[in-house]
Amino acid sequence: MSRESRILFIVTYLLVAIGVVMIYSSSAILAHEKYHNAEYFLCRQIFFVLLGTVGFFVAASLPVKFYKNNARVFMLLAIFLLLAVYLPGIGRSAGGARRWIYLAGIQFQPVEFAKLACCIYLADYLSRKIAVVQKGNIGIFVPPMILTGILCLLTILEPDLGSTALLALVMAILFFLTGIRLRYVVGVAVVFAVALYALILTKPYRMSRMQAYLNPWQDPQGSGFQIIQSFLAFALGGLKGVGLGESTQKLFYLPSSHNDFILSVIAEEMGLLGVLFVTALYAIFFICCIRMTQRANQPFEKILITALMLVIILQTLIHMMVATGLVPTKGLPLPFVSYGGSSIVLNLITVGVLIAVDRRRPSRGRLK
Repeated sequence: MSRESRILFIVTYLLVAIGVVMIYSSSAILAHEKYHNAEYFLCRQIFFVLLGTVGFFVAASLPVKFYKNNARVFMLLAIFLLLAVYLPGIGRSAGGARRWIYLAGIQFQPVEFAKLACCIYLADYLSRKIAVVQKGNIGIFVPPMILTGILCLLTILEPDLGSTALLALVMAILFFLTGIRLRYVVGVAVVFAVALYALILTKPYRMSRMQAYLNPWQDPQGSGFQIIQSFLAFALGGLKGVGLGESTQKLFYLPSSHNDFILSVIAEEMGLLGVLFVTALYAIFFICCIRMTQRANQPFEKILITALMLVIILQTLIHMMVATGLVPTKGLPLPFVSYGGSSIVLNLITVGVLIAVDRRRPSRGRLK
């Protein structure tokens, strides 16, 4: 492995280790109350980490050509899995959302696979059409927009607005980086903004989240409760934190403390220094991916590394911005850290793909 790949591996598993510790710290009391087993979430997360590690090594050992040749297969499989959540006996719903598939005793979210499949497909398509793209032919973007649009439509129907926005944002950034005219990006952004506004208006709970984002103190016991509790966690943590395991906000004050708001628990227990350490690890992850793209000399490899990096880093930024009240509350896990089998397994496989692409150690080159 290259130096960047080794650092990426170390950083990834440092984040995984932090996640395992913080998941146990934030979920032990909840697990004891709900399942009479304080280690319930811990044991499940360790199992998924081990499963993801197997996936990581498999993904890292496969040749880059495997991903390129099967890009459309991955995309079609992702669409099928998103449709499968509606099949009786297979699809599962919880909390008003139908996002899970249950097979052979294992439950997973197909949208996590869809993120990976979308990146591989877009990298393959755009790398094959890059010369036409850079000539300004807007028609060349229609096929990937249709397929990615299907993914977004199926995801929003679950409903999962956060993952839908992530997929659309990754697609838009990749289109822009590969040479699409800025006016087209702006036009799509305007259309997406109008659609997003319409989606918010059609669901009362989304509107309440928007109102809570603008003024959480207007309804502190209702729509503003989550973000206020997150603010309190950051305030209580201060610079050095209250100590590992000593958080009070995780005691049924902060909803989804082991998942959607795990950064808030880190802030309370480990303080600002702990949050900065975690942020630094993601910054190193980002820098390693940038260096990998600089060394890659094939358009497919450059675009794929960029796409996979965007999925991880954008999710990280959104999670952090939600926890600090910079964007409306939306449930996106903190990659490698938050509790969730589908998330940790697919994120580790994503890192495996990054290392597989970088393993060739090509000479430096620019995207042409």
